[in-house]
Amino acid sequence: MRSAFYKDTVRSVAHSLGRFVAIAVIAALGTGFFAGLRMTGQDMLLAGDEYYDGTNLCDARVVSTVGLDQPQASRLRGIVGVDSVMPAYEADVTSDVAGEQCTLRFHSLDVDAAKACAYTETAAVSRDADYINRPLLVSGAWPEAPDECLLSADQVWPSEVRLGDKVRLLEGVQDLDKTFAVQEFTVVGFVHSSYYTCSTNAGSTSLGSGRLTSFAYVPESAFAQDYPYTEAFITVGGAREQQWGTDAYQAKVDEVIDRIDGMSDELAASRIDDLRSEAQDKLDEKRAEFEQKKADTQAQLDDAQATLDDSKAQLDAAAQKLESSRATIASSEAELADGQAQYESGVSALAQKRAEASTGFDQAQRQIDDGWASYEDAMGTRAGLVEKRDEASSGLERLNDGIAQVEAGIAQTQAGIDALSATIAQLQAALDALDPMAEGYVEQKAALEAQKAACEQKLAEAQAALPALEAQKADLEGKKATAEAGIQQLNDGIAQIDAQVAGVPERLDASASELAAQKAAAEQGFADAQAELDAAATRLNEGRRQLADGKAQLAAGQSEYDDGLSQWKAGAEELAAKRAEAEGEFADAEAQLAEAQAKVDDIASRNAAVYTLDLTKNIGAESFRSDAGRIDKIAQVFPLIFFLVAALVSLTTMTRMVDEDRVLIGTYKALGYSKAKISSKYLLYAAVASGIGSAVGIAVLSIFLPWFIMGAYAIIYPLPCRPVPIDAGIALASAGLGMGITVAATWAAVAATLREKPSELMLPRAPKAGKRILLERVKPVWRRMSFSWKVTARNLFRYKRRLCMTVIGIAGCTALLLTGLGLQNAINDIIDKQFGELYHYNTTVRMDADATDAQREAVADRVAADSQSDRAWVFADNAVARAAGAADDDGDQRIEIDVPQDENAFGRLVTMRTRLGHEPLSLSDDGAIITEKLATRLGVKAGDVIAVYDEDTIGNATGEPREVRVDGVMEYYIGQVAIMSPEAYKKAFGQEPAPNALYAGVSEDADARSSLSADVLALDGAKTLIYNDETINSYRNMLKSVDSVVVVLVVAAALLAFVVLYNLTNINIAERVREIATLKVLGFKPREVDAYIYRETLLLALIGAAVGLALGVYMEGFVVVTAEVDQVMFGREIHPQSFLLAFALTMAFAVAVTIAMRGKLRRINMVESLKSVD
Repeated sequence: MRSAFYKDTVRSVAHSLGRFVAIAVIAALGTGFFAGLRMTGQDMLLAGDEYYDGTNLCDARVVSTVGLDQPQASRLRGIVGVDSVMPAYEADVTSDVAGEQCTLRFHSLDVDAAKACAYTETAAVSRDADYINRPLLVSGAWPEAPDECLLSADQVWPSEVRLGDKVRLLEGVQDLDKTFAVQEFTVVGFVHSSYYTCSTNAGSTSLGSGRLTSFAYVPESAFAQDYPYTEAFITVGGAREQQWGTDAYQAKVDEVIDRIDGMSDELAASRIDDLRSEAQDKLDEKRAEFEQKKADTQAQLDDAQATLDDSKAQLDAAAQKLESSRATIASSEAELADGQAQYESGVSALAQKRAEASTGFDQAQRQIDDGWASYEDAMGTRAGLVEKRDEASSGLERLNDGIAQVEAGIAQTQAGIDALSATIAQLQAALDALDPMAEGYVEQKAALEAQKAACEQKLAEAQAALPALEAQKADLEGKKATAEAGIQQLNDGIAQIDAQVAGVPERLDASASELAAQKAAAEQGFADAQAELDAAATRLNEGRRQLADGKAQLAAGQSEYDDGLSQWKAGAEELAAKRAEAEGEFADAEAQLAEAQAKVDDIASRNAAVYTLDLTKNIGAESFRSDAGRIDKIAQVFPLIFFLVAALVSLTTMTRMVDEDRVLIGTYKALGYSKAKISSKYLLYAAVASGIGSAVGIAVLSIFLPWFIMGAYAIIYPLPCRPVPIDAGIALASAGLGMGITVAATWAAVAATLREKPSELMLPRAPKAGKRILLERVKPVWRRMSFSWKVTARNLFRYKRRLCMTVIGIAGCTALLLTGLGLQNAINDIIDKQFGELYHYNTTVRMDADATDAQREAVADRVAADSQSDRAWVFADNAVARAAGAADDDGDQRIEIDVPQDENAFGRLVTMRTRLGHEPLSLSDDGAIITEKLATRLGVKAGDVIAVYDEDTIGNATGEPREVRVDGVMEYYIGQVAIMSPEAYKKAFGQEPAPNALYAGVSEDADARSSLSADVLALDGAKTLIYNDETINSYRNMLKSVDSVVVVLVVAAALLAFVVLYNLTNINIAERVREIATLKVLGFKPREVDAYIYRETLLLALIGAAVGLALGVYMEGFVVVTAEVDQVMFGREIHPQSFLLAFALTMAFAVAVTIAMRGKLRRINMVESLKSVD
């Protein structure tokens, strides 16, 4: 009996496979989506934990308003629980990246530590525990020089950025020269950074639009030498053993942060002391330099004054000398005039005496000359002979000299040959003595070989010249013998002439001597007179020369004196000016030193604060954790609908199964089977079906959904892919819930039947009692209905349980469809409404805080040239808002305060209205209009008061609160804004709002925009120019991930709707097989039979879809609020197209099911209506 019972249980699966599969599919969808969505949030956190641990992401960040240094870092290392500390540099800078203007946050990078790491796809393993926030190199190389940088590999840049592009710094929060040692960088690589998990939101800044574009890593040497550490990243001991994002992890971190906060005042005081000490040391050094410079300058001035005094004394002495020279020159001129007169008289007398003596001397000389003429004729012949003899003697002497020279040349040549041979031998010996291994060997060898070659060449030349010299000697000796014979003949001729003229010369000489004596005596007298005259002339000329030289010297001395006097006066004036200038500089320097000393003294009273920020303050990490939580919240809603539908389908399906087995159940009871035994068949059937479905659904969707959703979120959070493990607890809970619902529905169906007696069960169930339905009471409608429609109406309302089950199942599916489509509408409305209906401008120009009216006017004029709409000047500033009376940091919201200069112009560019009713809002002189998202976050409404604080460097509230009344809540989707009139701002903040932003609508032509950007940014005062297109693209990329999740939900809802409709229609047909057979026997045509059955199905689908649309509105509202991301409000309207699409899809599935089930109707045998019921 037991075997037959179990066989029957097994056969029931085979005989109703469609029913079994339907239950399994419903269970798979419910449990799979529940487990998959619930695991997605945990898997996202696990992926983040693995990524953060692998890159040694900091657990906290210590920031000081006055910077940090190594002593503070050492103190942090000594805190209990602090595992490692990495002080670092950071600076926000508006930069030109490959021609596009961006706001980047520059971080220092320990390049040596980065290179020393071992890298995997998700981790950087380093032995240096203090190397925190390790970037992962995606492409390129690590920086080698201070002017090289790394950029984000995850950022969607306004234009394509490549390796080798330039990053040029434009403007920083502080003076760039004091922050950076380099102001232009070359892109050498792209990295992933776990510190920036969110690629669409790098954080906030006080520059530009207030939003960072991305980040950059540069070597520590790229920062200025005096630039202090801006932050210290720390890791907490034991935090790595806890999963990031869990309470246990946060408790570990909070414990250490509390300790750091406990000594924050000590850290701040230590930093202040260090700053004051450093500043005082620098000031003392500057003061010493000033004193030394002052002393040096004073000494130089004193030396210059002494030089001037010496010069003045020399000038006075020169003036006296000039006066003496003038007197001397005047006396010399008188003496020269007397001397000249005496000289001229002497010259005249000497000339007369010389003429008289000359006449007597000429007569005597003629007589002597005649005697000498005869004598000279004889002597002329003799002289010719003597001349020839002398020439021959000279030739002989030359021959003797030539012979001697040749002999000397032969001896010298022979000596040269011997000397050259010795030199060559010495050079060869030197070459042989060289050490080839010695330094300079090659050069020494080359030099010696060159000398040897030169000597050998000279030796060859000497040896060639020796024979020629010996031949020349022989020739000269022959010529000598010939010359000696000729000389002897000439001597004989001369002797003959000497004998003939003997005595004649003496006589003539005596006469000539006498005449000469007389003439000499006369000439001597004349010479003496002439000498006296020449001496006088010389003295006169010398006097004239001396006089001219004296005059020239006097003129030169006078000129030199005048120049010296002029230079002395100029030097005196220059010295006076330098003395005055030095005294002024000394006074300025002393004033600056006094001012610097005051600043140094003020350091002690500086408001220094040390903040410790955990990862909840990290935009990327916290946003990632929040989105994981949002997925978890969605997982708590959507699967409930699946489970509800699964319960209804299971109840309906199992009820039908039990009804089919009424006779069998009655038989079992009659045979003595217990209720538990009988019910175990159906419970086991339901458990197996739902168990298999749950196992398959959990196995597939628990892996697919996390993988798909995390892949979709990778657009925003580029975490490396990782395996998605199945969480056993969630899987078991999901399977238990799915199987429990199915088994519970089955028990409900079986229990009701088991309460009946066996005899009642073995009889057919009594037909449903017919009764009038509500529609029959509406006579005008009922009378106009055809027979088939009346039957359909009665069937619908007669089987109320089936009606409710079907309507609820279809309504749940339609609600899911509408929720998914509505969520998609809400996402798309963010961009369409914000930049289509609310914003009517596309360009924002940010100005420097100290921009002048003239600079603003110049910018406005240039923008006006390309503007296509109004323009409006606005004062924009960042602040922190808090509900009035709220505790510190309790729900703080970072906001932007906008103060339009001209409300009318601003109103034409920004529509201020309520979301519901679109009622216009206007500014008052006492309050502010805030965005709906901000009002929701703060929990305020119109008429309430909010507290507005200044924002410090890390985005926290600081200073005293200013209470601002909320005048209205406006429709706004991106960002959190408070808009105030200038009067309201002045009342709240006590200062005039100076416009620093220009809103305008400009041409969308790319060339025109490029020209406009270049022109505006070249103007003084203009800081940034941003087009809304960049913001639109950023948000579209960010919201694509949520859009992908919507697709999954819509597909799942569509699949569920199809399964539900198919199952319910199948049950409906199975329950009415005899009725359908009877209709066929009565002659109903196939088309009429189809209409008879499917009219009910379509009407039920129509009613269920209508109910589902109403239910979907509430579900969509909950999901939209749950899925919203920070700083963004999703649209709150479901578009009519979504209602139509959800309704149309439901009806399309209903039609598809009816078409699919037509074959089953065709296969029903008419004979079935004639069978008896056993």
